[in-house]
Amino acid sequence: MDALSCAEGIIRVAESEMLGALRLITVERGIDPRGFALLPFGGAGPLHAAALASELGIRRILCPRASGVLCALGLAAAAPRRDVSRTVMLSGPSLTPEALSAARDSLIAEASAALDAPRSRVRVRHELRYRGQSFELPVEESMTSDPDALRAAFAEAHELRYGYRDDSAEVELVNIRVSAWGSAPALSPQAATATVPALEDRAVIFRGNSLEASIHRGELPPGTPLQGPALCALPEATLLVPPGWSGEVDIHGTVNLRRAGTGSREE
Repeated sequence: MDALSCAEGIIRVAESEMLGALRLITVERGIDPRGFALLPFGGAGPLHAAALASELGIRRILCPRASGVLCALGLAAAAPRRDVSRTVMLSGPSLTPEALSAARDSLIAEASAALDAPRSRVRVRHELRYRGQSFELPVEESMTSDPDALRAAFAEAHELRYGYRDDSAEVELVNIRVSAWGSAPALSPQAATATVPALEDRAVIFRGNSLEASIHRGELPPGTPLQGPALCALPEATLLVPPGWSGEVDIHGTVNLRRAGTGSREE
């Protein structure tokens, strides 16, 4: 095997692993990924974004200006937050208003104490399932202590996710998760710098074929059009734009890519 074939094989294996992780949290849980945009992060994430999006039927990619340090930026800029959870396994006669209130209030107090700052907001999620199911569905922002209201909210979420509900089945409350936040710092996004990146053409391998691609080096100014095949060597990440993908850079430096055939319905 020559070096090029070996390199392509390594990329296929890596993308297969990433694809499996994406399918685990979407398709295998009844979520159709085709209605979402893919937002890659990390220095190499945008390099694989189009390949993964194509496999999942996703037609839009958003590559942030600071995608290479997106996780670190989020941790630095976000409000202080503490998360706590508890497995309660309540169902039938054990799922009472008193049990719900006691478990929720205890977790709220625990999260607030761990926050070590004045609490600005709190989020409570109840994760439920029909008896015998493998995955739970969260009922978001629910502060109710009424088991019937909780069951009804779960049934609606189940019908929305899977297309059906079973009002005769027993519902189990598996987990309660609480998140508490302090005050968030004020953020003011800056517009991307209007510089002219270096541009050249060179051969790039796409699925075993050598194609002439536009190579963009440096930060892309707002309004920069992109047409695949292209490779963007951004300051903090590398973005690959295969044939059939195109887009432009918005005012904040985010690269907005669409696959050919995308209609206005997905705007």
